[in-house]
Amino acid sequence: MQLPLQAAILAAMCGVALGATKPNILFILADDLGWNDVEVHGSPQIHTENINSICQKGTRLNRHYAPSVCSPTRATFLSGRHVIHTGVYMPLMPASGKRLNTSYKLLPEYMKEAGYDTHMVGKWHLGQNTLSSLPTGRGFDTYLGYWAGAEDYRTHEINGGYDFANGTETAFEYAGAYSTYTFTDTAVGILKQYDATSPKPFFMYLAYQNVHWPLEAPQAYLDMFADVPNTQRQAVCALCKVMDDAIGNITTTLDKQGLTENTIVVFASDNGGPKDEHTWSSNYPLRGGKNSMWEGGTRVAGCIAGPGLKVGEWDGFMHVSDWMPTLLEAVGATPPTGLVSGDGQSVWQGLSTLGNSSRDWILYEAHPDNTTVHGNAFMSKGMKIVQTGATNPSNEFGWVPPPGQDPKVTPYTVSCPTPPETPADCSHHYCLFDVVNDPCEHNDISGQKPEVVQELLQKLMPFKNAAVPPTPPDGCKPIINSQGAWRPCDSP
Repeated sequence: MQLPLQAAILAAMCGVALGATKPNILFILADDLGWNDVEVHGSPQIHTENINSICQKGTRLNRHYAPSVCSPTRATFLSGRHVIHTGVYMPLMPASGKRLNTSYKLLPEYMKEAGYDTHMVGKWHLGQNTLSSLPTGRGFDTYLGYWAGAEDYRTHEINGGYDFANGTETAFEYAGAYSTYTFTDTAVGILKQYDATSPKPFFMYLAYQNVHWPLEAPQAYLDMFADVPNTQRQAVCALCKVMDDAIGNITTTLDKQGLTENTIVVFASDNGGPKDEHTWSSNYPLRGGKNSMWEGGTRVAGCIAGPGLKVGEWDGFMHVSDWMPTLLEAVGATPPTGLVSGDGQSVWQGLSTLGNSSRDWILYEAHPDNTTVHGNAFMSKGMKIVQTGATNPSNEFGWVPPPGQDPKVTPYTVSCPTPPETPADCSHHYCLFDVVNDPCEHNDISGQKPEVVQELLQKLMPFKNAAVPPTPPDGCKPIINSQGAWRPCDSP
């Protein structure tokens, strides 16, 4: 029988005391937030004071990379495995039997072994066909949120079914409640169960729905951006602002509970923001966005603050697969097992000292051929080769500033000259970009440096050969039960 959330929290806390030396971890993940949607990257259009605060009190990650779309980032973050090994290259659809391989040991399971309570709030998007594929089957003590990838912020419906759960049980009592507020209230309620004397530390994964479509922001927040001359952009700004205020409620609770000094707080986006999908996130001045191998799709916002970290900016390369081994090292836990070349590696030593990263390369995506999913891309020491695949939205190719923002007077932290009128087409050959000196990928220099292209292709080839095909369905499909709710097929 599923325990109510409060009872599950109390049960999780009744373990063996660890002492106060292990830090708590709060990992906050935004959905579809663009590089240019946060103020710390120079854009004043959205005043993200609480995200700013995390960055300013800790370390801003200037070269933080992720897959270019939802499920792949979440799978990689929690497993430490690159998409070429998970096979999760695209979002997992709610009516499919696809899921993240249940044989993988995930970050919350490692945290539990290290003596942590583990809580998740928000978007899961890693499979929902069986009880074992749900968050509470993958190492989380408690869970409140939705299992699929997108849904109505208030009705919580997606593809004809209701999707909102407390643990493994459908939670109809939240129908009509705005998800951002519900997730924040839930997270605050959990945090209030802890203080500086609590016998066990916590790991909380808070995955907000914002700023993913549908563009459903409270009217009061829409009114704040009435001067933005585009309704889609106005809604994205409002969704970002309501999330930022929500994060402020979370960090205020940490302060009130006396938890701030011993809590590592991470804020990140899951991928670059989309301009298609009937929405308008912004990655300007970076090229491209969600579902593309360009920097605008893969170089994402990230900050970390807390014990053992310095105040400043870090230019070291980091991939989202690195979070699992990095956080485990940060808390003195057992290193993960089963990771192979291409997967995550701890960057804690460089990150915590603002020194050199142990990683000087980024594997974006790889396939045996050059057309599968997003294509092939690899970067080493700032030199990047990319050949785009079948999934690369044509309207993501260029550089588009958001409505209401003049790029000539905006102090972007990434500085680039005026972009070319015609972007390089990399669908039929490998382009080469120097993303340290040309971070906006204006100039394809493959013709000038063919030897560098060949050198990078040699480094990419083992990953192309090792890449698994897209994950197939695994078992039965989720169902919509007689009450109209999405359910795992083994618990209708």
